[in-house]
Amino acid sequence: MKYIILTLTMLLAAMTFVLEVSKTYATEIEIQKISFEDHSGNVVYSEHIVAGADLSDFVYPEAPERPGYLFVGWSGELPDEMPYANLVYVAVYVEQTLSLTVNVS
Repeated sequence: MKYIILTLTMLLAAMTFVLEVSKTYATEIEIQKISFEDHSGNVVYSEHIVAGADLSDFVYPEAPERPGYLFVGWSGELPDEMPYANLVYVAVYVEQTLSLTVNVS
């Protein structure tokens, strides 16, 4: 019985050592969010991406429609890789105006 208890104690100590060493080599992954909003602040698209990930192939979402306005792009450029922070882009519009000039001779 004495040898069984001694063996179990040694196994427990070895397992504790392995767990502590494993924690030392564990890698933490940080997930961030990219959001795209319309002019009213409504999220039209969002995606969660690992911080540090390459964004060179990221595809912008479809432009949100706004009657009477022309969509000209998003409020900023995407960085080359995902930062360790959330990103929010807002749709940018210009008002469409129709101007008519009539010359009567």
